[in-house]
Amino acid sequence: MVIEIPEVDVSSGLDLCDGDTTIYINALRLFVSGTPEDLQKMKGVSQEKLEDYSVAAHSVKSMSRYVGAEKARETAKQLEAMADAGDFAGVMAHNETFIKYAQSIVDNVRNWLAENHPE
Repeated sequence: MVIEIPEVDVSSGLDLCDGDTTIYINALRLFVSGTPEDLQKMKGVSQEKLEDYSVAAHSVKSMSRYVGAEKARETAKQLEAMADAGDFAGVMAHNETFIKYAQSIVDNVRNWLAENHPE
């Protein structure tokens, strides 16, 4: 089976799943089901909610890694570090662009699943 999803390095994700396509597809489903909630939490960021923001960014970072969305993982890692450092301005400078980008990956994965592995 060929898995091609824009902005996702499928081979990297499969490597983390020991090459098991079934496990990888389950990871894709988890990514699609959980990431939008984390992105929603990230939208509501404020100076007072940087700790919650950091937790949400950490979750997106982890899930992005497991599916092979490396650019999203790296950006989420940077946003998490900024939030942990209290850099609200830094978070705000990149947050909206990141959320749109990550949501586009969620949409790409959701579309691939709908076409290839409908539940």
